Amino acid sequence: MRYFVIIGMVLRAYAGLAQDSLEHKLQVKGYVKDLQALNFQENFSNLVTGNLIHHRVNLRWQPVKAVSTAVEVRNRFFWGEEIVTIPAFSRQLTMNNGLLDLSWNALDKQRMIFNTTIDRLWIEYTREKWNLRAGRQRINWGIGTTWNPNDIFNTFNFLDFDYEERPGIDGIKFQYYTRAMDHVETAIAFSQRAEDIVGAVRYFKNIANYDLQLLAGFFHKQPTLGFGWSGSIKETGFKGELQYFLKRGPAGQQLNTVIEADHVFSKGWYLNLAAFYNSAGVKSSAEIPALINFQFTPRNLMPTEWNCSLSFSKEISPLIAVNVTFIYSPGTNLVLALPGLAYSATENLDINLVWQSFFIDQQSGFDDLSHRCFLRFKWSY
Repeated sequence: MRYFVIIGMVLRAYAGLAQDSLEHKLQVKGYVKDLQALNFQENFSNLVTGNLIHHRVNLRWQPVKAVSTAVEVRNRFFWGEEIVTIPAFSRQLTMNNGLLDLSWNALDKQRMIFNTTIDRLWIEYTREKWNLRAGRQRINWGIGTTWNPNDIFNTFNFLDFDYEERPGIDGIKFQYYTRAMDHVETAIAFSQRAEDIVGAVRYFKNIANYDLQLLAGFFHKQPTLGFGWSGSIKETGFKGELQYFLKRGPAGQQLNTVIEADHVFSKGWYLNLAAFYNSAGVKSSAEIPALINFQFTPRNLMPTEWNCSLSFSKEISPLIAVNVTFIYSPGTNLVLALPGLAYSATENLDINLVWQSFFIDQQSGFDDLSHRCFLRFKWSY
């Protein structure tokens, strides 16, 4: 822990000198996090612990007005029982779906792993009405809070609260503005395998205070069409996304869609309601193995067919905030309970307590599947 704090202090000091010498064209930011995890199986049995120290550095450099570059690096040190109990834990850290292999394990022992990953590495050229960015980047076409069917390039796992930056892709993105808020965007994500390439075009337009977007492209050689919107009905936010995958070869047709509403009440209460449909999702609890072994992909954002979520949060004081999310899947009777507590100890130090519980209707009755508890300290520089 002390090693990463020292690195952060040195980088911060270097950033101040660099900014003075380059007239604020170079920026260095980042954080150090300490995450402690407790993992329980059914009925709070078989406790497995996990530990992670995570150091991140984000570099931005603008050598001239029209050119910007970025390099962002994750250094993660894992240790504890979790490494041993999760199959192929170290291999999962270095799995790469992009064109470049920018992740490696400098240390890979039975109970200790040190991984370094470059998850942003891009250069951007900007003109008055258009910009072009090439390299490892995040292409964010999603609108929703929990589920993003339109985000076909780099889907994120909503349970992975510790990865705020979210995954990126190796590709090229071109954006052209037709008006102040309207633009056309085209992007392609490359991969080491031709069948994994993703490419699409998006048209974004604002009409009557509603942001609308249309998408068309290919996901792993499968044609796909999408539509999304974001606006409000009086003081209540209203948004949604729809993504349809056309049948081609062994890949069947599929529809993912989400509708969402949120509202900010007096005294700081925030409420969010969402409904998500996955036409390829499982329909009964008899398919529990499909739920347990589920992997998040742009085609499958939830293992179950019908899903709804309820989230609310409240700022108790300027330093303390609480939030709770419940997700329920009819048919399987799958329930996720996700409460959290955030405390801002100082300007640069945040403390988070996060809980994740999973329940389902089994043959023996409605029962718990597993529970997770996380305590995180985050120091930003």
